[in-house]
Amino acid sequence: MATRDAVFAVLCAALCVLAVVAPTAVAQEVPASGPGVEPLVQQGVEPDSTRIVVDVSESGDATWEIQYWTRLDDENTTEAFQSLRDDVRANPDDYTSAFAERIASTVGAAENATGREMAATNVSVSAETRSLPDSFGVVSYSFEWSNFAAVDGDRLVVGDAIEGFFLDSSSRLILSWPDDYGATTVEPAGDETREHTVIWRGSQTEFVSGEPSVVLERGAGGPGTTATASPTPTPADSETPAAGDDPFPTTTALVAVVLVVLVGAGALYLRSRGALGGGDGGADATDAAGGTAAERPPEATDASAGEADSASAGDDTASAAASAGAGAGASDDESDAGGDGGDEPSPPPELLSNEERVLRLIESRGGRIKQQEVAGALDWTDAKTSKVVRGMRDEGTIEGFRLGRENVLRLPEDDEGADADTDGGDAKGV
Repeated sequence: MATRDAVFAVLCAALCVLAVVAPTAVAQEVPASGPGVEPLVQQGVEPDSTRIVVDVSESGDATWEIQYWTRLDDENTTEAFQSLRDDVRANPDDYTSAFAERIASTVGAAENATGREMAATNVSVSAETRSLPDSFGVVSYSFEWSNFAAVDGDRLVVGDAIEGFFLDSSSRLILSWPDDYGATTVEPAGDETREHTVIWRGSQTEFVSGEPSVVLERGAGGPGTTATASPTPTPADSETPAAGDDPFPTTTALVAVVLVVLVGAGALYLRSRGALGGGDGGADATDAAGGTAAERPPEATDASAGEADSASAGDDTASAAASAGAGAGASDDESDAGGDGGDEPSPPPELLSNEERVLRLIESRGGRIKQQEVAGALDWTDAKTSKVVRGMRDEGTIEGFRLGRENVLRLPEDDEGADADTDGGDAKGV
């Protein structure tokens, strides 16, 4: 009995570990979104995460690099990325043209908001495979953003050009500055700080009005200027996914597999010992119950046989009843399904496009709704919601503006106030 209890405890522990690991992997597996991602998806490559690397210079100009990372964990994904990489190298203009238009629109909105003359130049794209040691496919869009930061003598003020910048849960923003500058103000506080670098993760931080804001001074020390918790990053480090961003880390996967193998081996061993029934231990269990059929009195043998026959007959009857009940239930369900739908005045949600579902939801809420409520009502991820909403805003189907910490969506309005809100919303994210 003690052995059976031990086996039960081990199995429960294994199930608990798997119950924690598996849902976490699924919950964090959010597809990436952003400018330039559509051509990748069309080629069959769906990035897992986005790295936005911004390197600010003393002149206030900044080099931007938007990286889309895809884990190459199966043959189909690897082949799709290799095909994409070859196409990027052969036809880079097919990828940079739409990206450059999107970035130019964002930079133009930032120029209007800050009053500084800005431009996006030297747009390029590249694709490569990296091993860390897991294999990743990385597509990088880069460009130069002039006057991105405000220059005031020996001070650089960074952030007003991307106020309210949106990061979804699979994205992170990495901001770096010259070695002879130190940060005196970092708002909000970085989720990770390194020497001359601060990192914000979309899964942990949401920028509100006036954020991000980083003030740098030549020769100053402050937040993010001393690498006490993390080593000085190399260029590769700044682009490498952190362990916390990995939807299913290799180490965790190996631990889970090893645990399952050990539990299975333990169960087989205990079964061979008779603790789980069967195997060599079956004879011992029979002896403990009162000997074999040949050793027991005829009356005991007959009684046992009768009990076995009764149990078998009872099982057969229960199975037949369950089958009949299941058939009747299925018929009732089909009848109910056939009776529904005739009274619906409009198509069911599953026959509507994503855009139509969003429009129907906004109309049902009086013409305005928070973007976060759209994700909840339609059971979408933040990334999917952001992608659909961004496309609808680009087409002019809906408009958006920020209200405190929230993005609010509404149907188009023909008034100056609506135009002002829409223009302001374009500067919220790339």
